[in-house]
Formats: sequence, C-alpha cells, structure tokens
Amino acid sequence: MVTSWLPICVAVLAGCVLRIGAADTFIAAVYEHAVIQSNMTITPVSQEDALMLMNKNLDVLEKAIKLAAEKGAQIIVTPEDGIYGWTFTRETIYPYLEDIPDPQVNWIPCTEPNRFGRTPVQKRLSCLARENSIYVVANMGDKKECDTSDSKCPPDGRYQYNTNVVFDSEGKLVARYHKYNLFEPEIQFNFPKDSQHVTFDTPFGKFGIFTCFDIFSYDPAVIVVDKFQVDSIVFPTAWFNTLPLLSAVPFHSSWARSMRVNFLSANIHHTKMHMTGSGIYAPEAVKVYHYDMETESGQLLLSELKSRPRLASNYPAVVDWNAYAKSVRPFSSDQPDFPGRIYFDEFTFTELTKNEGNYTVCQKDLCCHLSYKMSEKRTDEVYVLGAFDGLHTIEGQFYIQICTLVKCQTTDLKTCGEPVGSAFTKFEAFSLSGTFNTSYVFPQLVLSGTQLASEQHYEKSLAYIMLPSHWQGYVAIFALCFFRTSCLDSFIAAVYEHKVKLYSETSRTVTQEEALNLMNDNMDIMEQAIISAAKQGAHIIVTPEHAISGFVFERAKIYPYLEDIPHPNVNWTPCVDNSRFGNTPVQERLSCMARSNSIYVVANIGDRKMCDPAASKCHPSGYNQYNTDVVYDSKGKLVARYYKNYLLKNEAQFDTLSKPELVTFDTAFGKFGILTGFDILFHDPAITLVEKLKVDTILLPVAWMNSLPHLYPTAFHAAWAIGMRVNLLVANIHNTALHMSGSGIYAPDSPKAYYLDVNSDNGSLLLSQLDSHPKVSSLVNWSSYASSLEPFSTEQDEFKGSILFDMFTFKELINETGNYTVCQNTLCCHLSYKMTEKRTDEVYVLGAFDGLHIGEGEYYIQVCTLLKCLTTMLETCGQAVENASTLFDKFSLSGTFDSQHVFPEMLLDGLQIVPREFEILNDGRIINENGTSGPVLMVTLYGRQYDKTKPANASVDLETTLLMRMITMFFVLYSAIW
Repeated sequence: MVTSWLPICVAVLAGCVLRIGAADTFIAAVYEHAVIQSNMTITPVSQEDALMLMNKNLDVLEKAIKLAAEKGAQIIVTPEDGIYGWTFTRETIYPYLEDIPDPQVNWIPCTEPNRFGRTPVQKRLSCLARENSIYVVANMGDKKECDTSDSKCPPDGRYQYNTNVVFDSEGKLVARYHKYNLFEPEIQFNFPKDSQHVTFDTPFGKFGIFTCFDIFSYDPAVIVVDKFQVDSIVFPTAWFNTLPLLSAVPFHSSWARSMRVNFLSANIHHTKMHMTGSGIYAPEAVKVYHYDMETESGQLLLSELKSRPRLASNYPAVVDWNAYAKSVRPFSSDQPDFPGRIYFDEFTFTELTKNEGNYTVCQKDLCCHLSYKMSEKRTDEVYVLGAFDGLHTIEGQFYIQICTLVKCQTTDLKTCGEPVGSAFTKFEAFSLSGTFNTSYVFPQLVLSGTQLASEQHYEKSLAYIMLPSHWQGYVAIFALCFFRTSCLDSFIAAVYEHKVKLYSETSRTVTQEEALNLMNDNMDIMEQAIISAAKQGAHIIVTPEHAISGFVFERAKIYPYLEDIPHPNVNWTPCVDNSRFGNTPVQERLSCMARSNSIYVVANIGDRKMCDPAASKCHPSGYNQYNTDVVYDSKGKLVARYYKNYLLKNEAQFDTLSKPELVTFDTAFGKFGILTGFDILFHDPAITLVEKLKVDTILLPVAWMNSLPHLYPTAFHAAWAIGMRVNLLVANIHNTALHMSGSGIYAPDSPKAYYLDVNSDNGSLLLSQLDSHPKVSSLVNWSSYASSLEPFSTEQDEFKGSILFDMFTFKELINETGNYTVCQNTLCCHLSYKMTEKRTDEVYVLGAFDGLHIGEGEYYIQVCTLLKCLTTMLETCGQAVENASTLFDKFSLSGTFDSQHVFPEMLLDGLQIVPREFEILNDGRIINENGTSGPVLMVTLYGRQYDKTKPANASVDLETTLLMRMITMFFVLYSAIW
C-alpha cells in the first residue's frame, strides 16, 4: 500500500504547532455522576424513550461541564455508563446506540448532525464541548453493521461496542475508543477484533484513553503509556469498590504514581452498589479525589496538572521494585503461616503478634518482608502480613503478586482479608518490600475510613515504602504482571543469526566515527529483526557475540569500538538519558530498540574501564577491555551486564575478571542467566547459574565455529538444554567462510526452533513459545545402568583414533546387530543396536574417551559415541562426516560416567537434529526403540568432569598447543570446503 506523504507532513506540522503553542499546565475536571437509570431493561424501549432517558443524564452532565468550563477547565471526563446506565441485554441496549464514525472523517456533529445518520447524543456532546470551549470525554454505545455471512459477525448482523468519545473545544470528534477488556456482565457488547491504542494531541499535552478494567491489561493500558509516551490518561469507569486492595481511589492513585503519568478517573456514583471514587492524580501526588458512601450526590473535581510531567524536575524516578527485598535474607519467626482469602485469592498470612518486629511471608516466587513498630499493640485489633502470587480469576483473569500489611475484620484470624472500614492502631514506622517478578507494581497506603494517606507518608527508597509518622489503616504493594502472553506461564523467545558486516581495514586504527558507522550498519540489520520479532509477539530477542563490531582485532585497534558500560544498579535508560555516562551511541540505540518495540534486547558489545596501571589486574595501557553482553528491558532500561570469562586464544583484545561473574535478571516470564560463547563448557558460571541460582532460561550469544562431531552447535546446545533441564536461547554469527552457523531455541524436552545453513549468505530470525518455568523432569543417574552391566565380550579388536586431537578408543560394528563395550581409563561405554541393514560402503564405530581435551580450550571430558566414519578406512573414524545412509531400527547407549553432567546428542544425515527422536531413561541410557527417521551420523553422551583440574605433569608446551590449534583450525576449514 502506498501512503501519501501529504497527510504525514500535515500531521507533523500540526504537532509542531501544538507544541509551539503548548501550555505548561492545564486545568482538568472529572465528574462523578449519579446516573439516572431506566427501569425498562428487560424488554426493548423505543428510540424516543431511550433518548429521553439519555437526555436526563445529559442535562446533569451539562451543568457539570458548564461549571467546569466557568472555572477554567480545559478538559472534563465523565463516567462509563454515565449517559444510560447498565444492566442491559444485547437487545435492550440497542435503542441507546448510535453509529460513531472514525475520527479521521473530520466531523463536528454540532454543525453537521445528520452526516452519519441519527446521532442526537453525539450532537449534544459536541455542542456542549463547542459552546463551552472545553474537551469533553464521555462514554456511550457504538453500533456497526456487519455481513451475517461473515463467521465473526453476530447473528443479529451488528457489532455493539462500549465506547469512549472525545470532542475537542470546537466540538470536533477527535477520539473513539472501543473497550477491549469487558467486564463479565457486559453481555450487551462485543469485544473489538484487536486492542486499540487511542491517543489524541491537545495544546496541553498528549492523552491516551481506555475504559475501566482495561487498566488491568498490558494491552492497551501499559502500551499506551510506555510505547506511545502519553502525558495523561482519561479514564471513564464504572468501578465497584472492592476492599481491601481494589478500592477505586487507592488503586487509581497508585497506578498513576507507578506508571508516572497524569490520570483522570471519573466513576459512577451509586452507593448501593459501592460505586464511588473519582480523582485527578499526578505522577508525584494525588491532586484531588472524591469518595463518598453517605450521600447520593454527584461531585465535580478540578485541579491543575502539568501538561508534560516527564519534563518536570520532580518527575519520579523509576523504582527497582525487588532490589531491596532480594538483598535481604528472609526474617526468621516462630509464628506459623496460615491461609486466608482476599476476594477469593488464596493468600498466605502471618500474624503480627508484637508491637514491633520483622516478618517474612512467601508464596511461590514472591517473598514479602516487613519491619514495623506500632505505637501500642492493641488487644482488640489484629494485623497480618500477607502474600499472594498467582492468577486472579473473579471479575477478570490476570496474574498478580501482592505484599500487604492489612487489618483483620475482627480478632478471629478467619476474618483476615475481609473488608475493613476503620482502624485504631497507630504505626510509628514500617518498611514493606517484595521479590516481585514484574516492574509493574502499585503501592497503596490507606487510612481508617478508606481515606488516602497524605503525600508525606510516601517515601520510596529502593523498593520499599517507609512510613516515618503515625498511621492507622493498611498498606499494600499490588503487582500486576502486564505482559502479552500468560504472565509467568509462557513467553515468546526470539534469536537472530546475524551475518555480521566486518570492517575491511582491521590492520589500522580507525576513528570513532568510522567505527560507529560500521556498528550502525550492523545495527540497521539487527533493528529490522528486532522490529519483526516484536510484531510477532516476542518478549525477548538474543543477538550474537561480535554481531555489532565484528572480530579479528588487535587490542589497540578495537578501542574505538568500545564504550563505558555502567553497572545496571545505576538505574539507567540510555534512550532517554543518553549523555549520563559519556559518549554511548551504541547503548543508546540498543536501549531505544528495546523501548520502541517493548521487547527485551540482548546484545554483545565491548566495554572499557579505566584502571590503575599499578594494580595487578590492570592492563599496562590503563584500560581493561571486556567482551560484554548487555540486556535492555522492554522500557529500554539496562538490566544486565556480563563479562565473558573463557576467552579464546584469538581474543587477546579482551581481559577477564579475577573470577567469573554470575549475572541474572528477573522478568515476569522467568528468571534469566547469561553466558557468552565457550563459557557454556565450564562449571562457573554456567552450571552455578542453573543449579545454585535456579535460572529458568540461559541466554547465549556466540560466535561458534562448527566442530564435528561433538561440538556441532545445534546438536550440542540442544543436548546441553536437555542435560541441564533448562531453556537455552543461542544466537550465532552467520559466516560461511569460517563455517559459522547454528542458532536455536531449546527447551529441556526438545529443540523448539533451530537454524543452520553454511551454504547460503542469509541470517535468520527464529521464534518459539517456551514455558517461563520449565517443567523439570526427574534427575538422571547417568552411570546407573552401565555400572550394573558386565562388559559385553567381543572378539573385535580395539583401535585408536583422533577426534580433534582427543585420542579415542574405538571398536568397529561389524554385524547388523550386536552388543559392544569399549573402555578407556574409568569409562566403559555399552552399546546395543540393530541396523536396518549392514551396508558394505559405510563403517560405524563405538568410541570412548576419558581425559583432558586440549583443542580450543582445556577441560576434562568423558565421551561415549556411536558414529559413522568418513570412509570405510578405519583411520578416518572421528573425522568430520555430514552424510550417511544407514538406518537403525533401535539402539541403546550408556556409560560409567564419573560425573552427572552428561549431554545427550544425536545427528542424522545432513547434520539434522531431530526433536524427540530418542528417549533418556532415568538409569542413564539414551535409547531409540522405534527406528530412526533418517540415517545416523552420530549418537553421543558427552560428559563434563568439572571437578578435575589439570595436573602439572599434564601440561603441554606453548608451541605444541598453538600448533595443535592451528592444525585444528585448518581441519575445520578444510572440512567446510570438502
């Protein structure tokens, strides 16, 4: 589709005009309306009767609009259902509906009332706005005809939508929003096909709009704020107050505070249904609110707000909501926990038995910490600390995490969590925090009588609320897991295999401008992949090692490509604060990619740190340089920085720390750890991240040269995920000349998506859904079965063969079926198999290796492998093979491993890995009993002995080591050409 440039230019010009004439502040108004309802909601009324009722409500709204305008208000928000009420069926609401066009039609109903048929309500709202020179926000019903032959069209031939409309000060329709998250009783309305992100510009800021329970969903509520960067939200609602945690005023004010946006909330006033609570809330303060359960009167509220709060000097900083809680150990207490309900959510509570103390209560991933001091411990009141971490399923379904200090209704613990309106206990101080898995956390502080605490009662430090003065009531930290898939259950992962553009002149030192030009070329390509991944729903994307700057640098020549990367605890979003740490254009761009697309971005760049040349770990140049992974969250904030620990010999341009880093970060879709390249082959940090720090997913940017047969990237990485029982996201460089390809998304049960192609010059974007917290299978005892067997006897002679200079012990499989054992040192490998046929042109062997591997690195391994030889000559066994013709009807491979870190691999003809092609038994066997789907290249159990260190007499001289590595490199390149 070709888009005309003229509307774009007009829009840009209009935006510029608005900004030039923009006011720094504006007067906002909201009206809490005691709606006049129809008694006839069972059978349809005539359009005339419907309009008569709506005009009665509009008469009341008109007085409020005129009064607001007289007091200088520039915008007024009226409630959801404020024109005709609620409790309708689909048929009985129909006479109240009008056809509301898209605002693009450029329509002023007050001056053109008949342009879109019968629209008396829209005409009157438009005239109220026009005559009083005020923006009017109202809620009404929209109807849209549809073709009943369309499967999605309702049987009555029309869509009906709960709709907000906005008319500007000239009466022009400037916004129309169809409510997306309908309340369960709203059977009279349809869900729109897609969520709408509706914004409108004014001379006093940019506004977003949604309705009532839309506030609990990532889409549209969070997207409108975070992605579209609105200044203010207008929010018509019909809100039932639900104590203690979902009362309108406390929750809406906390939402404005946490989302750091102006929030104009207009509620219905209906005391019999506990509907009251409207307000005008700024990011830094509650401006004005109304909560009245005693009278039946409506209320007009007005307050002055900043037009663009983000530009204000007192704009609140981003809070790291779990930083403090994760830095403290759980408080020990003899007080037992007990279950209780808050509005059908099953909380875990612990009672506060003393006038001061420290308590921790946990549920699932959430631990809530409380320190407090009461003025006195009353005998007639009971307070508890509560935690909830799970799916809320009553008026809607959404995941929440809640830490709450709350008063029980009586001294009976069974009443804890029931609504409470008054309290007498005063607190001198408290501190409440929680280990939240989400950044969307909303702090509430409510006093006796359901009144908000004053602003001085809020003091944020790290992620806790401190109350320095007397207080009575309850406090809660309410966390919503706002994400596009089921929060905490699953997520969409993406990895991008990038064909990196390399600078042709690595022999000379380039300028910073030249270096940045190259890096921007690579980031241009990566940005398209990130945009594509985000559009397909991905929550996180991993890009390769060296993908931005390239590789093959000398130490001095990589310097122009480096930036100073701060520690994530500085709470930095480079996209909005780009000069805070000097010249950081690469970090700024990566941050903006994440922020603009609402996606976590994982990338690899170079870090430089000044150091004292006199220090032992400082390079003589006065700078240490690190191969660094960075992670930016969906708001563009730097949340992780990791320095690669196990550098290859050709990475002399980089330094390492004195000990490996253990870097993790939490998201609403799991806990992540991060490694780089060959770090995956070593205990620290790789094994520690999984086994001690309990991450759900490992991120692995790599520049991995394919090494057949056992370190082929897709096969080995899939095996590692299975062996470690963790998700693994691997993004590799794509460079066919260096035989570099092989990226994938691997779950503990099987590969989900992978790419390996050394014949094309194209990169690839992979996406797949993963469990946020993978279901962990039972542990495998990798030596159990093999240790119970007597070695199979055979007259077949053993022979030696080399696999990348590891000297294996082999036995040839000479029959179509058989049982073989081959041993080396303490390792014995057992194989039982049956081939479909024993071909004369192919040779298979069983091999064992138990010793120190000294190829691209030095580490101890134990390997049992069934593999095809390159030719029928036994001296070719262990060389790289890509094709085979022999099928196996079944096999069973096991070994007497000294380690429980064993990774099961399988490759078929054409270097294909095959999900679920084999089974891992708990006794340590890898088996296939139904036949292989293709000819077999290799079946391997690759064991790592992390506890063995290299003895002094096992060292090899430097020249020999370098020679062996040169030969290894030659062999890999030769295999690629072959």
